Amino acid sequence: MKILGHIHCFNSENVIDRSLQAFLDQERKLDHIVLVDNGSTDTTLEREFPDCVTVLHNEINGGTSGGIITGMKYAIENDFDWIWVMDHDSAPEPDALKKLVELYERLDPEEQKKVWLVSSIPMEVPKEAVVTPFSVTLTSNAEKEGFKPRHAVYFHEKGYTRVEPDPDKTWYEFDSTIWSGSLYKVEAIKDVGLPEADYFLDWGEYVYGYLGKQKGYKAIMNLESRNNHNVGAGSSFSFTTYKWGPIKFKMIELPAIRCYYVVRNTLYFWWHVYPYKNIYTLAPRIYKIVMLTANFLLRPFTRFNELTACWRGIVHALENKMYKRHKSWYLEKIR
Repeated sequence: MKILGHIHCFNSENVIDRSLQAFLDQERKLDHIVLVDNGSTDTTLEREFPDCVTVLHNEINGGTSGGIITGMKYAIENDFDWIWVMDHDSAPEPDALKKLVELYERLDPEEQKKVWLVSSIPMEVPKEAVVTPFSVTLTSNAEKEGFKPRHAVYFHEKGYTRVEPDPDKTWYEFDSTIWSGSLYKVEAIKDVGLPEADYFLDWGEYVYGYLGKQKGYKAIMNLESRNNHNVGAGSSFSFTTYKWGPIKFKMIELPAIRCYYVVRNTLYFWWHVYPYKNIYTLAPRIYKIVMLTANFLLRPFTRFNELTACWRGIVHALENKMYKRHKSWYLEKIR
């Protein structure tokens, strides 16, 4: 079993050493590692990389989807059997890959043919954890919060549901999960096809999992294989607290680029791709999009960029213009 480790990155100077070291520390050694850089403008690539690492530099930022497509093409062209995808801010535990391989090898041969994806469980690092280039230390508050698993989803006629695992089992089947920690079978990638580049950011991995399901493949989440996720890079999603007299309330903050792709990609998938169109599949997504847009509409002058990104995302999704990309309507204000 020839396995390629893949890390996609963009301006990752503060986190890339830890993610790469986590790959190098795996008990089940990777056969090679490919680092796909999406046009970084910082010092991400200004360091010495081991001989087992190939750096592929994309001059144009193709987003998460574009970076993963580059890595998957490399896996296909160089005859790898599997590709283990990892975000730049993830750090799998040393035994993570070993446990994925062991779980797959325990399956009978007929079941192995059906499985195209074996994933480590993403464990969200607590917000108050102390993160250094090579370690994560939990403060007393972070220990109380603990690492939180982000479970996968399965699709059905009413949309999708997040899996609630059986506490007595160490793995479960699912349809879609995040890219990071996912071990894909290369032969299945050839059959399903490469991910769609137009998703750029957000929802691309869920769409790809759905396409694998449509092809009849199975995916397995190994709860004993842990991938520490969002380590040090910080979340783009946050809240701002406002006070109006005695009343305090919070409003969502999300960069304009994420507003555009979250709105456009979500609406496009459920409106144009998903075969079951009913109140259960459409109403919750439309409600969330409306609420996100209204969140910025209430602050039209200070959040104009985010507001117009949401609006353009809605229009482009309904017009089936997935080839469009986010463009700032004025220079991004740094906050």
